[in-house]
Amino acid sequence: MIKSEKILVISDIHGNAEALRAVMKKEKYFDYVIFLGDSVATGPQPAETAELLLALDPDISIMGNHDRELNDRSRLSNWPPEWKAFMNWCIDQLESSTIELISSYQPSGQYKVGDLDIFMHHGDLPNSLPDPLPDSPNESFESLDKGSNCPLILFGHTHIQFQRTIGGKTYINPGSVGQPRCGKNHACYGIFEKGVYRPCQVFYDQAPWLKSLEKIESLNEYPDFKDWLRTCFLSGYGIGKKDPWTRFGTEGFY
Repeated sequence: MIKSEKILVISDIHGNAEALRAVMKKEKYFDYVIFLGDSVATGPQPAETAELLLALDPDISIMGNHDRELNDRSRLSNWPPEWKAFMNWCIDQLESSTIELISSYQPSGQYKVGDLDIFMHHGDLPNSLPDPLPDSPNESFESLDKGSNCPLILFGHTHIQFQRTIGGKTYINPGSVGQPRCGKNHACYGIFEKGVYRPCQVFYDQAPWLKSLEKIESLNEYPDFKDWLRTCFLSGYGIGKKDPWTRFGTEGFY
């Protein structure tokens, strides 16, 4: 009997423990886990998320842009004060061992997972290129794995679940576990089974996230920001109900 090799692909949890917990509850059985970065920040459940990730124990974890910032607060120097307060609070909730573990996440590159050769990238690009979104130019995608002959590329960062084929290469974004942006409230992820990929979603209880947000006293200095975070989360537009996210939502993207 041929074993059905199953790979769980997750990305962009952003400190949403309840969303990650829902994915883990739905997908109990798998052989490998790939995490494409942005683990605990900026979200109101950083310690809980870190604990769940430790239990999940991904086989490969790629360094995300917000993961880099956990070990270097100087990267926050130009952030707006409300976001800086939020990020500093996130860092303060974490054990030094947790920060060290996240700081050991892998760089982008080609990795072997089970029977699959996969090029993995968080998805953050130089400012000279548009983010890899469904309607972005080919150059944005090609820059992810520049110089690689790998036919399969996984990336995150843009929080939209989609895939694109360019010149015989398939680029897949599993979407965001913890911060949807297209007006739909659920956790997105992906599954490879016998080498075949399928996008997946699962709904989860939003109440714990909201309750945790209310407890962040350092954000009481920024009540409008706190209200904005709450509104964005409840609406499913994680960074605001605006173009292009509203357009992608009407086009059926998750």
